[in-house]
Amino acid sequence: MKLWPVAGLLIGALLAAEPALGHNALSLYTAEYKTKVAGLSVTLTRTLAEENGRYHLTQGGKKGFMVKLSEDSHFSVEGDQIVGERFVYQLSGVSNRRREVLFNKETGTIRSLRKKVWTEHPWSPDVLDRLSQQEQMRLKLLLAETPPERISLSIVDGPKIKLKHFDLIETTVLDTPVGALETMHYRLIHDEPDERSSDTWLSVDHDFLMVRTQHVEKGSETVIQLESANLGGRAVTGQAP
Repeated sequence: MKLWPVAGLLIGALLAAEPALGHNALSLYTAEYKTKVAGLSVTLTRTLAEENGRYHLTQGGKKGFMVKLSEDSHFSVEGDQIVGERFVYQLSGVSNRRREVLFNKETGTIRSLRKKVWTEHPWSPDVLDRLSQQEQMRLKLLLAETPPERISLSIVDGPKIKLKHFDLIETTVLDTPVGALETMHYRLIHDEPDERSSDTWLSVDHDFLMVRTQHVEKGSETVIQLESANLGGRAVTGQAP
């Protein structure tokens, strides 16, 4: 594993990124990724926007009439914590699924829809939805002096709230369509590591923008790979091969 930059270099990098961050806790971006949904190649567009302190993270893509996928997460940021408001996931076409999460601090509840059944949980500020968890990882890394060996996140999905642990594997360079990018590689700890694996790579030099995710289960692999991105008003580029 490569050593993390010394504290002075890290602080300098964060200060250099300040114009892109502005008053936002998270730098805003638009990125395109390639993946496969139901065996079909799909381009996903992911956008993080902000207005009056409220963030809106969207992700979506389609393949003709066969596949249409959309995800929306609304949240705010309080200190080092993303506080959820609402999440909606919709897949239609050859397969139809809908998931939804409603965070309600006033009533003290979190309501979650999965497989057409609503369940209710006590409200907690540290509970995340499936999409906002990725921004929480970015936020933790942006605020850390050194990369955490483990990042633990509570994620709601239907009747369960799971505490998930992501362990740091290595710092590595990935070749991508925008060039070679230095990344932090984290792995989700599964109960059955021989049957499932989930990995994510985040760009060190671009505010920990997601570069790649890879999930393997029962021999089936799902990969989401960065194709292009604009972060803080600037195109994301890496080193030439």
